[in-house]
Amino acid sequence: MSAPRIMFYVQYLLGIGHVRRSSLIVQALCEQGAHVDVIFGGMPVPSMSFGHATMHQLTAVKSADAGFSGLVKADGSPFSDEDKQQRKQVLLALCERLQPDLIVTETYPFGRRQMRFELLPLLDWVKSQRNPPILTASIRDILQRRAIKREQECVDLVQANYQHVLVHGDEDFYPLERSFPFADVIADKVSYSGYVCPQLAADIDENTRDTIVVSIGGGSVGKEILSTAIALFNTGFAADKQWLLVTGPNMNSADKAYFKAQQQVNLQVVDLADDFLKALKNAYVSISMAGYNTVMDLLLTKVPAVVVPFEGEGETEQLARSEVLAEGKVLQLVKYHDLNVDTLKTAIENTLACAAETVNINNQGATQSAKLLIEWAVQRNENVEQGIVDV
Repeated sequence: MSAPRIMFYVQYLLGIGHVRRSSLIVQALCEQGAHVDVIFGGMPVPSMSFGHATMHQLTAVKSADAGFSGLVKADGSPFSDEDKQQRKQVLLALCERLQPDLIVTETYPFGRRQMRFELLPLLDWVKSQRNPPILTASIRDILQRRAIKREQECVDLVQANYQHVLVHGDEDFYPLERSFPFADVIADKVSYSGYVCPQLAADIDENTRDTIVVSIGGGSVGKEILSTAIALFNTGFAADKQWLLVTGPNMNSADKAYFKAQQQVNLQVVDLADDFLKALKNAYVSISMAGYNTVMDLLLTKVPAVVVPFEGEGETEQLARSEVLAEGKVLQLVKYHDLNVDTLKTAIENTLACAAETVNINNQGATQSAKLLIEWAVQRNENVEQGIVDV
């Protein structure tokens, strides 16, 4: 039987964590022999590689602001109803041409409601096929809580359209029901992949921990963390260390220019670290937000860490993940509204004063995700060959 064809829909609107997780899964899919088509709807992220997958770039859109008030195009202009119609048609035409065996929708229907204009038609297209592809929702470990009506709507979409929900987490560490009360209703569709993490190079020198690394993910939010770190640096704290501030690729140009202007002999400001994992492995301490990928990097490198989780517009996911790890004494937590020079200094001193506890979680999520997706696609194709249409 030929390699299964998997279509992976990825649309980020603010942070690039979703892109990184998806890129690692797609790379693993390619390595395991699948033919992968990535349908990418966000701004290009040059630092992210999708391996040997075929890339299909839709008209790029992003959130107008941190409150997800609407969609805008790359130049900041509104994404009109006509734009939506055109993008939907492009997506459906790709489905017709590619005829995938399995489709992954990253986050949807557990999020990305702004993309319903094209994703609901995609679900209808799947149902219209004589031999429909398998539909799989790809979600992170912790979901953002929504109104009960919204969560019920999500369950209804899963029940009516999806065969699988792939949770990129570890059930023993953070089961889905902790952030999604309806998890039991769809339990028969849920599989856990483990956490999706990159591979850590074996040749990293652990004896050069001389840098304080301050990062804020993609850079769309979190600049207050960089500002507070600079203020702490200017007090003379840890003057014998190198400081590395990473603004992220999506920070606006004015803010980026401001932070670049703060550079000094032992304070470097960059858009992206050449090798972020290596920088963390060699770090004296890390200061960051608490997104999925950043926390996995912290756990992987075992760097002493302070996290300041993003809590804008009622966001709870980063705080929930941080609280579990702070309670387990794995890292130090400073809440966003408590962040200042004194709280940051105290948190750094605390994380350095005592050895962090370790946490035992499954971090083979990329490999296991690929294995499951290929198994489901192959099973579907075997069913089709045997004349079993209802897969």
